Amino acid sequence: MYVSLICFLFTGLIFIIYGKSFIIKFCKQEIGNYNTFDSFFIGLCLTGTILNFWSLFLPVDVFSLLFLSSGAVCLVYFNKTYFLPFFNGLRNQIFSHKIFFLLVLVAIIITLLYGLVTPRNYDSYLYHINAIQWNEMYGTVPGLANFHDRFGLNSSVFVLSAAFSYNFLYNQYIFIISSLSYLVLFIWILKQIVFKKGIIALFSILFLYFFTAQYANDISSPATDLLPNILVGYVLLSILFDSEILTKKTYLFIILPLFCITLKLSTFPIIFIGLFAIYSKKAGLFKTLFQFVGFSSLLILPWMIKNIILTGYLIYPMAELDLFNFDWEVSRNSVLDIKKWITSWARIPMKNHDEVLAMTFNEWFSVWWNASLTINKIFYSLAAVAPLIFIIYNAFNTRRNKTILLTVLVAYLGLTFWFITAPDIRFSFAFVLFLALLPLFFFKSLVDKVAEKINPLLIISAIYCLFLIGKNGYKLFCEDYISAGNFSEYVYLPLDASEIKDKRNIKFNSVVLVTKNGERIELFEPNPDHAQCFDKFPCSWYVDQRLKLRGEDLEDGFCTE
Repeated sequence: MYVSLICFLFTGLIFIIYGKSFIIKFCKQEIGNYNTFDSFFIGLCLTGTILNFWSLFLPVDVFSLLFLSSGAVCLVYFNKTYFLPFFNGLRNQIFSHKIFFLLVLVAIIITLLYGLVTPRNYDSYLYHINAIQWNEMYGTVPGLANFHDRFGLNSSVFVLSAAFSYNFLYNQYIFIISSLSYLVLFIWILKQIVFKKGIIALFSILFLYFFTAQYANDISSPATDLLPNILVGYVLLSILFDSEILTKKTYLFIILPLFCITLKLSTFPIIFIGLFAIYSKKAGLFKTLFQFVGFSSLLILPWMIKNIILTGYLIYPMAELDLFNFDWEVSRNSVLDIKKWITSWARIPMKNHDEVLAMTFNEWFSVWWNASLTINKIFYSLAAVAPLIFIIYNAFNTRRNKTILLTVLVAYLGLTFWFITAPDIRFSFAFVLFLALLPLFFFKSLVDKVAEKINPLLIISAIYCLFLIGKNGYKLFCEDYISAGNFSEYVYLPLDASEIKDKRNIKFNSVVLVTKNGERIELFEPNPDHAQCFDKFPCSWYVDQRLKLRGEDLEDGFCTE
């Protein structure tokens, strides 16, 4: 527990310092508009971009963390006239309001309950942890997707997790990127509840509860679904709660949406928020496109180059973007196959993708709908009709807000893109939940009139929400630590995720490949009863018989005959 708190503090400071330094450098006229939460998320995105670039040449290991830490120290030193008042102000903000301070403490405890358990996401043991290990040991390996097709699903979560795993200190992985980002969103939402009140408080309570319920098993995992949805949720809610914010914090709404693409392709439509943010500064169409391309090159280009090295494709798995002819390129059939699996599994899991994709819309939709949870069916229905209700509402409302209208349109594009490509709710839940709760804002003027009367009720509701979230977190926590025996053993250092492998008695088969100079290198695959590799390295759920090493070591990469 102590280790997790220390890692939270250290990692959070690095993100805040990089984000604040960017704001100081490029947003001096608007510096007062950006808060600590903005600095954290901007810093996370910039740090992830730096690590993507670093991983093209070097392993993402202790030296990358030392580089980032040294950079943070230098940035504080050269901007000390800004940072000293900033840290004093941050302390005053937290401690000046007693109720908010107590709620922040509760949020930290709840996040620890969720974050200290071993990863609950199935895919983390299937390939996430292994992908982190490849980044940590070798950086970006040519043709790695030939060894395990999931390694081609490149997400910036992996480089962030590799750099901030603190494995070199504790000899085990401390996965904190998801839990730390969740905690920051958690505290930001609590701030809206305490200080904004009214309909914003009600919206925030419901969003926090259902968002946590959806991603409860991802908070402790280095998974690729939670972080992009945190960023999408932060962007959409920020605009909804303050319709003038696009012109106040332009860079926030450029950087976060663009970086989202490097986390999860299903969030692609959120980039239109960035375009509108630039255009809203009256930049003109040509200047808007020029600036947008510039930011895209900075934030997305290193990630795209990494895609090319891992798979041979600019964006994977998109066989249409076969622009190169490298010897490590994944075969077109393999790319099409994994793309089919992603779509079919999201519609109907556990079935052959050819069978699912051959179904008519009515056939697969009825199966998908019937398999959905009741609460999710409600969300889908509300989200589908919310834009129509919003348009009707605006038709009778003389005070129309173009920014909110555009945000709703982008959220609906996100919903549509998700439904067409891979309708698994965990991929784009922030879009779904935002639209499902949107009709609440139609009653904003009515609720705000009686805000003073209902605010005590909202505070009670928020406390009850925290109780329910904490109760579920405590249940997860007990599953790990009560069964582990003496909890006092783990007060300092949390459970090691690799212990799960031993409990499940996973056995591995060995596959030997020969390098060009005749050296034998051993690879592993789990026995046929399992697909998860856990922390075995180098491991794939299935080793293709056509697989070959490109050079004299693993870092030279893989190709197929």
